[in-house]
Amino acid sequence: MRTLAHIIVPVSSAPGLLPFLLEIGTEELPPSVQQPAAEELARRVAALFSEHELTTGATEVFYTPRRLAVRFADVPAEKPAREVELQGPPKKAAFDSAGSPTRTAQGFAAAHGKTPADIFLKATPKGEYAFIRKQAPAVPTADILGAGLGPLVASLPFPRNMRWQEGKLRFSRPIRWLVCLLGTDIIPFSLDSLTAGNTTLGHRNFSPCPAAIPAPADYERVLRECRVIASPADRRAAIASALAAAAAARDCVPLQDDELIEETISITEWPEAILCSFDSSYLGLPHEVLVTALKKHQRCFAVVTKQGGPLAPCFIAVANTPGCDHAQVRLWYEKAVDSRLRDARFFYEADLKLGLEPLVEEEKKVVWREGMGTLYDKTQRLRKLCAHLAAVVPGTDAATLDRAAQLCKADLLTQMVREKEFTSLQGIMGGIYAGELGEAAAVKLAIYEHYLPSFIGDRMPSRRHAALLSIADKTDNIVAAFVTGAVPTGSEDPLALRRQAAGLLTIILELKLPIDAQELTRKAAGLFPAAPAELPARLDDFFRERMATLLAEGVTTDQGTTIYVTYDVANAVLATHWHTPAEALARAQALTEFRDRPEFEKLVVGQKRVANILKGINIEGLPDPKLLTETAEQNLWEQSQQVEPELDAALARANYARAFELLLGLRGAIDQLFTDVMVMAEDAKLRDNRLRLLGYVRSLFRKVADLSLIVLEGETS
Repeated sequence: MRTLAHIIVPVSSAPGLLPFLLEIGTEELPPSVQQPAAEELARRVAALFSEHELTTGATEVFYTPRRLAVRFADVPAEKPAREVELQGPPKKAAFDSAGSPTRTAQGFAAAHGKTPADIFLKATPKGEYAFIRKQAPAVPTADILGAGLGPLVASLPFPRNMRWQEGKLRFSRPIRWLVCLLGTDIIPFSLDSLTAGNTTLGHRNFSPCPAAIPAPADYERVLRECRVIASPADRRAAIASALAAAAAARDCVPLQDDELIEETISITEWPEAILCSFDSSYLGLPHEVLVTALKKHQRCFAVVTKQGGPLAPCFIAVANTPGCDHAQVRLWYEKAVDSRLRDARFFYEADLKLGLEPLVEEEKKVVWREGMGTLYDKTQRLRKLCAHLAAVVPGTDAATLDRAAQLCKADLLTQMVREKEFTSLQGIMGGIYAGELGEAAAVKLAIYEHYLPSFIGDRMPSRRHAALLSIADKTDNIVAAFVTGAVPTGSEDPLALRRQAAGLLTIILELKLPIDAQELTRKAAGLFPAAPAELPARLDDFFRERMATLLAEGVTTDQGTTIYVTYDVANAVLATHWHTPAEALARAQALTEFRDRPEFEKLVVGQKRVANILKGINIEGLPDPKLLTETAEQNLWEQSQQVEPELDAALARANYARAFELLLGLRGAIDQLFTDVMVMAEDAKLRDNRLRLLGYVRSLFRKVADLSLIVLEGETS
């Protein structure tokens, strides 16, 4: 998805229109806030222009560690003069019973240089009010910006803010300078003790002196002369080119790492790549350990002999030091990396010497999370959940899955994973150690992949045992959190339960696993003796909501296509059948296709009438055929009885298209009932019998979906 930061646009403006530039110069901003803050700045400036009816041209966004900037093309020099309508007092306050203007009306007119004769009445949502028309003068855009930019910049949101010196301004990092130009004119707005001008600062170490920006179009040129590449897209291209050139010196290629490139963009203003080396003996360490040591500790890029090939004994550092002594920088990085790799080798060898089995017993001494028992308790729960999953998913080797569950958390106690720089390798190291210690390949892979997917869009576990272990782990995490009250509220989800639920549901959907999620969560809840009685219902609501969101956001099939389901279709299906996700998706697909039928709307209208009549009524049992006195109700009863066995057979075959066809066949009888029969008859026996008939018909529909939840055109959801 493109962001504002990736848009390349011309900066020249049409005749009579002006380019606009705003730069906020700061101390070094955290990498994670730069792009969001710059894009939010652009949105707010655009909103300021829009508020004053100023139509602008294209927008560019810039950010570096020390600046956030936006540039707009084609900004009008002024807000033109125009006639405006000014609202005054309500009619009853403006005119007396004889229709003469009151003193209130006279004061309203005088305040705007008008007479009572200029007042006219106009209807508003709150009734009739007095209005006058007045010519509003043109307003220079410079005045609008001068008044609006200070509060706009001061209110930019950040995860954390700070204050500095004696001022009251709060910002992510101290603001040191401001640049604001409309054309070649400075907009000297004030912010705390700062006043905007036309001078910027370049690279902190290599061009610290102020540099003037004559006009917005000169922005990148001036900064390049000051050793700053303002555009993140240009820095990205520069980094990619420099990495390729550095690796080519050893006839190698850089290991592709988009995440690290994005981070490097946000920590450099003038990136330079420096090729470094490490002792080839470290190549005996697992690939994942080497890459993590380089990336997480030193923000360096690994190098491979060829695309998809093994690692080479070298790496690339990207320094924010134009013109520096590469030999000195290389020496510093090589010493730092050697120290980290020496530690990693020690951890790796010590962990292999001890093995994983003894660590399972050590789990008894480690609290997993407050109120959730020990890590050993979690392991035992995982084994029980995996036994359940092995029983319900055909082709699963129960012993393999149990062994993976038994060992999968042991790596949390290894020296490697307990070292804070390598915690991201949890699961991965367990899989590597399992393989080195002689465990079966399926056990190794299941442990290695059982945290997948760890974020939206992450890859799925590649084999069944890994997928089932991941489902068990995520289910236990969610249920344990609900037991202890650590549930998501609003935007707060500290344990990422929504993401984990989406992950396990996605695995079930994409691999088409015959897993009943409701049955699974009931099983998991039963492993907690202190689970409250209302827990199952709360878990149902949580997973149903996650499933609806997942269907609306799109599910990728094994053919690589993405299926999107509208919220009302998702709600209709999930209201009656959410617990087997793969089946729910198939029902939703069938309902989506069935929705295009011309008769669909009338079928839905009928079910909405049924739902409205039965709302709040609790009447059980089947109707008594002897009390069905009207032909229309007799026909509906007979047709419904004929449809039911065919409907059950279609559902047993997962032929949901046929199921909807059968329900559609009842539409005529349902419509005729509402035309010919008074359901809410005065005779209580007849009324209750007809309500039972409607309840029976609704139960047939709800075997497939609750069509009363479908939103028809013109309705609100």
